[in-house]
Amino acid sequence: MEKYYGIQYLRGLAAFLVIVYHSMVMSVVSPYFSNPVGEFGVDIFFVISGFVMWVTTESKKNNTLSFWISRIFRVIPLYWVFTLSIVLAAILVPSLFFNSRGLDLLFILKSFLLIPTLNPDVGDITPVYTIGWTLVYEMFFYFIFGLSLFLKEIKKRIAFIFISVGGLTCCGMFFDFKGPVLSTYTNPIMLEFLAGVWLGYFRSYLLKASVKVGGGLVILSFTILLTCNADQTSRFWIYGIPAFMMVAGVVSLENFFNRNISKLPLFFGEISYSLYLSHPVSQRIWYVVFVIIFGQILNKNLAICYFLGSVVVGITGGIVCYYLLEKPFLRFGVRKINFKRPVNT
Repeated sequence: MEKYYGIQYLRGLAAFLVIVYHSMVMSVVSPYFSNPVGEFGVDIFFVISGFVMWVTTESKKNNTLSFWISRIFRVIPLYWVFTLSIVLAAILVPSLFFNSRGLDLLFILKSFLLIPTLNPDVGDITPVYTIGWTLVYEMFFYFIFGLSLFLKEIKKRIAFIFISVGGLTCCGMFFDFKGPVLSTYTNPIMLEFLAGVWLGYFRSYLLKASVKVGGGLVILSFTILLTCNADQTSRFWIYGIPAFMMVAGVVSLENFFNRNISKLPLFFGEISYSLYLSHPVSQRIWYVVFVIIFGQILNKNLAICYFLGSVVVGITGGIVCYYLLEKPFLRFGVRKINFKRPVNT
């Protein structure tokens, strides 16, 4: 099976960027950081997801049901742990939250099932564990991708994926859907998964590119991402396209990465899901501890101290989460349900 070390490195970087971003945008420190960076880590994740799903299934006989089971088992258990922790915290320690956390049972059920729904506490389309909004898109992409596996011919399969996802996003561009389900599944951000699939399909050409081309793509895309800001309506065009360029550049550099394997970036790529999913909880705990020790954050210096500690705590929490939760879940899946974790996922 093909292994892409550069993609693993990039996964770790994307998770780190999201941790940095969330360390800057919490309401009590955001006034001190006028240009928070790192939100585009999510867009890099989406492109990587499309790439990895294509590469890991392209040359194998794949069963749709087994694919769905493996994806559900990969994503859901850890997400449920943190969703349940938020629900319990809202009941037992409501003072931990800046926004109230309602206990509407239908909303909680939809959150566990990753069904798009309006969050009554923050007013947007997010589950009770708000960072799970990305998993809503991931699971819908896995649903469509799984359907494509019924088609055995590669060209028919990729055509189905592009027509399905592309058609939905085109509808979203022409029609102003108001409901949470339709507005989510027609969002142009879904095109980022298609961009990853496209890169996976044409990866043989990328692997022939020179180091200069690959390095140039990475530097150019990262520069664009650091200097631009997007909202949800412009996100694909401002973040998604440079994220596509970045993943393309990293794949182009794979021959270099393969000859120069670095264990630390590889490790952070391995634990990227734990880093991503656990860091909001870790950072909230850090905020409570910080206020107890230093008091309320009322100046720039305290905000910077909080930010630095928040990044460190977010990473530390991810490492702990990986060893205590994610890794045991993966072992259980391999042992009990014959779950095979694809490389780079």
